[in-house]
Amino acid sequence: MKKQISLFVRNDSRIFLSSDTGNPTAMYEVRPFVPADAPAVQRIYARCISTADWLPERARKVVDFARVSVGERVHVATAPNGEVAGFVSVQPSRSFVHHLFVHPDAHGKGVGMQLLLALEPVAWRLKCVRANERAIEFYLKCGWREIESGESEHGPYALLEWQRHGEPPRRDN
Repeated sequence: MKKQISLFVRNDSRIFLSSDTGNPTAMYEVRPFVPADAPAVQRIYARCISTADWLPERARKVVDFARVSVGERVHVATAPNGEVAGFVSVQPSRSFVHHLFVHPDAHGKGVGMQLLLALEPVAWRLKCVRANERAIEFYLKCGWREIESGESEHGPYALLEWQRHGEPPRRDN
């Protein structure tokens, strides 16, 4: 039997998990990127991209996060020990999520959802390569819906949309 997990945000930007016990526990803090985060963000990006078997081989060689995210706003999720566990990179003027990556050691711990919850409460869109089945499944579980599909240099993709309201979606764990 799966237990129900709820996520919520406090005024001070810390994000908490509340399990079926009802006791909230601090997990990760989501905050704006600062220059000192650059090495950790680059390491996560390079590791995730270079091992992404769903990407064409040529795309797995482009691992310079600073180059592919020029002009984007970045938020990071940090563990209680201060280490960066993941990040989201967005183009706010388009309400477009360009990148969402979580360190493999933090997969399944709610980091991706916490990063999404830190976004402004507007309708966000993103493109997700269909071959990235794990990401598609994650977004659909988080309440995103497919509104369009297309073809890109990386293969077929789904255009997804998420209407971010005040209350976060519930997450089964």
